[in-house]
Amino acid sequence: MDIFSKNYWSLYINFLNDFEDIKYKGFSIPYLYHFRSLLKGNEKLWDSLYNQAFTAKLPRSITENREIQIVFNEFVQSHTNEPLERNKNGIVIFHDVYNLLKLPQKTFIKYFNSSQVMRLYEGGNRRKTKRRTKAKSYQNIRVINDRDGNGAKRMKDNKKANAAGSIPSVKYFSEFSVDTRKAVENLTRKANSIIKKHHNHPLYSQESFKKVFFLQLSKIVNRIEESANLLELFPVSCIVVPSTHYPECRTLALVAAEKGIPTICMQHGIISSEHGYLPKVATVDAVYGQFEVDWFKEKGAADETVEVIGHPRFDQAFEKPRFSRLQFNEKFGLAPNKKNLLIIVRGNKDIDSWRLFIKKISKKLDINILIKDYPNKRPHPLSKEFPSVHSLLNVDLYDILPNVDGVVSYPSTVGLEAMLAGKPIFILNMDFPGSAGYYNRLGELSQNDANQLGDIVIKYFGKEQMIRKAQKVTKDFLSYAYPVPALSGKRLRKLINRLTS
Repeated sequence: MDIFSKNYWSLYINFLNDFEDIKYKGFSIPYLYHFRSLLKGNEKLWDSLYNQAFTAKLPRSITENREIQIVFNEFVQSHTNEPLERNKNGIVIFHDVYNLLKLPQKTFIKYFNSSQVMRLYEGGNRRKTKRRTKAKSYQNIRVINDRDGNGAKRMKDNKKANAAGSIPSVKYFSEFSVDTRKAVENLTRKANSIIKKHHNHPLYSQESFKKVFFLQLSKIVNRIEESANLLELFPVSCIVVPSTHYPECRTLALVAAEKGIPTICMQHGIISSEHGYLPKVATVDAVYGQFEVDWFKEKGAADETVEVIGHPRFDQAFEKPRFSRLQFNEKFGLAPNKKNLLIIVRGNKDIDSWRLFIKKISKKLDINILIKDYPNKRPHPLSKEFPSVHSLLNVDLYDILPNVDGVVSYPSTVGLEAMLAGKPIFILNMDFPGSAGYYNRLGELSQNDANQLGDIVIKYFGKEQMIRKAQKVTKDFLSYAYPVPALSGKRLRKLINRLTS
């Protein structure tokens, strides 16, 4: 374990201990926080986490990061009503937050009965409503406020799909809200008294911490009430969430556990950093492959709490392309006699390295270089610097992959998706604290240096031997990272059946 991770997890353990008595409806609130966000805006603290002496200032220090998972295993167990309910005729809830679930509509249509599925979102009607006593009274909800900004589009899509009877009903957490202001005020006073006792603490004394802390405190209390009301009104058999890292999903999962309802946490992206995937709290984490199974077990998760199913959105990689190569080239003005190389970037992050890489390969290769930038929707700056570079805007990844000859990416989930689509992948790796080393098995196809990665890509496009080598490396990688013989949507349905039958 690197020194940064040791300090980070030690700080987390102490946070749990220091605020342990801040409780609501039997839940120790600090366990439901998104801890990493409490450190945002505190650059001095982030820098100090690289210092070997940091933990000397803390009452408790950990020696391995599995300790955080073991603490959470005990917490989850203390809130789990066993044996779990086996309600095969109940409703399956799919909760999305921050657009991380990413389940294709086809998955609902093909594998689920829409009458037994509920899609649950943030936002919705924020007006205060009296709690209903019958589930059937929740119908035709109008969106007043939508936190992720996609409410209008969802309403339009839902109207079309529901008219055809093809996808499940939509609910919003605000439908189940009650007035929690008094409870939040009481907890705020108690938390403030704890913060005052730690007035010299490197985290608690910061205004950025206090701002996020009290925002999340209110959110967690509200979510406890919303979740309890929801689960009282509807006969729920299972809940599927995209992450248990955030308080919205984590709180729902813990309230469900108290009622004996199993939860499944889908894997929303590759495990790049351990700080984004620990601790796990769902009944089962549905993961991409053996990499995650081994990784979670190493970090302290129990064997039966991790299962390989892949992800239904990756099923798209095996479908027939919507565009021919000719249509694709014409759409983006690409030279039809040249090969297409796709580069995946994230804004201006590591732009100097990407600039160096493009300069390197442009001297040797006469190819079309395509850039897909997440999350920006404007042409990437590098497309203005290099005539051979084209920004791809407003086009789905699965419409791009069939029409390129190779993919270069930072350590992103796109790398895995490219391999599933049969494309060679080259990774511009970045060392950082808590790195899970997901792409290490790619060997020389993953490089920390842009120049060296450029040499590898040049060899690939110039030597048949290198093509065969890359194909073998990719095949071996997928056998470990994504050993899913059947479509993932089907495997998800089977997992739900096993937990509820």
